[in-house]
Amino acid sequence: MTKEERDYYLGAGFTQDQISEIQEGLELGLDTSVYAKKEFFAIQMRQIRLGMIEKLPVEVYASPVYDWFQMEEIRRGLQDGVDINVYANPSISYDKMRQIRLGLKDGVDLSNYQRLDAGVLRELRKALLSKIYIVEYIQQGYEAEQLEQIRMALEKKLNIKPYLHKEFRGVSIHEIAEGLEKGLDVSCYAKLDFSWQQMREIRLGMENRIDVACYANPLYDWQQMREIRLGLENGLDISSYHTLMYTAADMHKKRLALQKTVNTVQDFSVEDIRFETIHNISVTVSSDEMEAFLYAPDSSKITKEQVMKALSMSHVIKGIQEAEINKFLQGRFHDKTIVVAKGRPATEGPDGWYEFFFKTELDKQPKLLPDGSVDFSQIQWFEFVQEGQRIALYHGAQMGVGGYTVTGRFLPARKGRERSVLTGKGFTLMPDQKTYTANISGRIELHGNKIDIDKTLSLEEVSLATGNITFDGSVYVSGNVSVGAVIRATGDVVVNGYVESATIESLGGSVFIKQGVNGNGVGYINASGKVRGKFFESCKVISGEEIQAGYCLNCDLHSEDKIIVSGRNGQVAGGIAYAKHYIDMTYAGNKVGLTTLIKLGINEEISETQDDVEARIAEADKQLEILRNAYSDFHVKYPPEVRNTMAMYLKIESAIFTKEQEMDELLQHKKAMEQEIAAAKSAYAVIHDTLYDGTVFEINGKHWEAKQMRNVRIKRVKERVAVYNN
Repeated sequence: MTKEERDYYLGAGFTQDQISEIQEGLELGLDTSVYAKKEFFAIQMRQIRLGMIEKLPVEVYASPVYDWFQMEEIRRGLQDGVDINVYANPSISYDKMRQIRLGLKDGVDLSNYQRLDAGVLRELRKALLSKIYIVEYIQQGYEAEQLEQIRMALEKKLNIKPYLHKEFRGVSIHEIAEGLEKGLDVSCYAKLDFSWQQMREIRLGMENRIDVACYANPLYDWQQMREIRLGLENGLDISSYHTLMYTAADMHKKRLALQKTVNTVQDFSVEDIRFETIHNISVTVSSDEMEAFLYAPDSSKITKEQVMKALSMSHVIKGIQEAEINKFLQGRFHDKTIVVAKGRPATEGPDGWYEFFFKTELDKQPKLLPDGSVDFSQIQWFEFVQEGQRIALYHGAQMGVGGYTVTGRFLPARKGRERSVLTGKGFTLMPDQKTYTANISGRIELHGNKIDIDKTLSLEEVSLATGNITFDGSVYVSGNVSVGAVIRATGDVVVNGYVESATIESLGGSVFIKQGVNGNGVGYINASGKVRGKFFESCKVISGEEIQAGYCLNCDLHSEDKIIVSGRNGQVAGGIAYAKHYIDMTYAGNKVGLTTLIKLGINEEISETQDDVEARIAEADKQLEILRNAYSDFHVKYPPEVRNTMAMYLKIESAIFTKEQEMDELLQHKKAMEQEIAAAKSAYAVIHDTLYDGTVFEINGKHWEAKQMRNVRIKRVKERVAVYNN
C-alpha cells in the first residue's frame, strides 16, 4: 500500500485496523474492493479476507448485515462443504449457526429446530448423533444444562426418567444420575426439597455405606449434612452433635473433638497423678490412665489389703495385676516400681471388603521361554461372565472391641471403615446393597474400585464368508481372521489364531493376537490401547499406547508410547518403527542389511499440531486486538448512555469475552502440548543384542545411520545422536 493510498483511507475515516486488513489483502493480490468498505468493521474484513485466501465464494456473507461471528460460521460451512443456505440468515445468531453447521457436517439436519436456544440445539445435535431421544424433554421446556445431564444419563442407559422434574437444576440431575450409575436407591434424595449440594452429601453417604436416614432431612443445610456424614464415616457417635440446634461450624468443632478423643485417650492432667498413702505406699497413674505404678521402700512391712486400699484411694479399679502384687509382697521387687494395673485399648473392627467371583488380575504379559523365545499363546486376555452371574459380594465393616482405663473409664470401640460401592458398567447392585450381578454377558475387568463388563461377541473365525464385523463391545475370535476380513469394535479385539491381510480396529480398547499377523502389505491393525501379537509381518500397526511382539518384519509401526520386541528373535527389520518415548528390541535390522528406519520422539504429526495451535493462538490474539481497538473507539466516540444501547457495541463486548475464553483454552492446550513435547524429547532406543548396518535412526528430527554394534542405548543429545553401552 502506497502512502497516498494509506492517506486516502485515513482521510475517509478508516481505522488503522481496517487499513491493515486492506493492506494484507493487497499484499496477497486479493481484490480488496470486496471488503474495503467503511461499513465493515476490521474483524468483518478479516473474515472476508480469510475466505478469499481460501478461494471461497465470500459474496454469500460479505455483507454488513452479518456480524463477524456469523461470517466465520458461514465461512467454516463453506470450508466443510455443507449447505450454508440452511443457516446463512442474519436473523440466526452465530451460536445457533454453529450448532446447525456442526450438525450438517455430521449428517444431522437441525434446520427445523432453529427456534430453539443455541444450548438446546447443541444438546439435540449430540443426542441425535448418539441416537438418543430427548425431544420430549425439549418440548416439556427443559433447559440446556438440564438436557445435557439427561442426555449423558440416557447415553449410559440409566433409567433417569422416573426421577426427573423440570424444577431440578442440571447439577441436581447429575447427582441423581451419579447415584443411578452406582446402583443406589436415589428415591431417598431425588426430591425437590433438596438442593444439589444436599443431594451430593446423601449420595456420598450412601456410596460409603452409612445410614443416611439420620441426616437426609431438608432442614439440614448441606454443610451440616457433611459434618454428620464425615462423623459416621469415621465411626463416631454423632448423637452428641447431629441435632438441628447446632450450626455446621459447631458440628465441625464437636466432630473434631470426638475424633481426637477416639484417636488418643483424653488426658486428665498434664503431669502424672500421684497419691501418697499409708506405710509410704506410692501409686502413680499415667496421664492417659492406661497404666498405674506402685512403689514402697520396704514391701515386707505392708499387706495386700493396704496395697488394694492405696489403689482404691488412687481410683485404680480395673486391670489390676494380681500376680505382680503378690511378687511385690514377696519382696521380689525390692525398692523398685512395678506396673500394678494396665488398661485395655479399644480396638478398631475389621474394615469392609469385597469378595469377587472372577479373576481380578490377569497376567497379560507374554512368557519368556527357556530357549529365549516369547510365548504369547498362554496369555489369558479375558475373563468372561454370564448375564445374571454373581460377580461380587460386599462384607460390611465390623465393630471393634471396647476398652477401659485403670480408673474404669470405658473406651468405646471403633467400627472399621466401610468401602464405597463399586462403580462401572454392565452390572447391577441388588436391593441388599451388597450383591453385584452381571446384567450382560461379556468380558469383565476390575480397575481399583471400578468394574467394567463389556458386551462380547464370540466367533469361531472371521472371513469374507462371515462378512465384516462391526460391534459395540469386545470381539473374541477363537480361530483365525482370514484375508480381506474386517473387524471393528468399540472394545478389545482378541484373536486366538492367525490374522492374514485383514483389518482390525479397536476404537476404545486393545488388540491381542495370540499367533501373529501376516499382512502381505495390506494388513492393518489400529487400537486406541495396546497392540500385542506373537509377530507382525508386512502390515501397518497403530497403537495409542504400546506395541509388543516377538518380532516385526517389513512393518509400519506407530506407537504413541513405546514398542517392545523381546525374546530370542526380538527383531525389528525392514519398514518403519515409530515410538514417541522408547523402543526396546533384541535386534535392530538384520544380517543382510535390510533398510530399517527407527523413528523416535517428536514426529511430523506432533509438529503439525503444535504449529496449528500456535497459528490459532496468533489468530485469536489478532482478533482480540481488533475487537479491543473497536471497543476503545466506541468509548471515544460515544458516551455511556449512548453506546450501552448500541447493538454493535454490545456484540463487541460479548465477542471480547468469548475470544478471551477461547484464548485461555488454546493456551492450556499449548501448555499440554509443550509437556508432551518435553517428554518426547527424552526418547531413546535400546538394542540388547545386535544393531545391524542398514538401520537408520531419526530421533527428534536428527538423522543417523548406524554401523554394526552390540548391546547399546541410543538417544539424541543436543545436536547429535549419542550411543551408550548398556
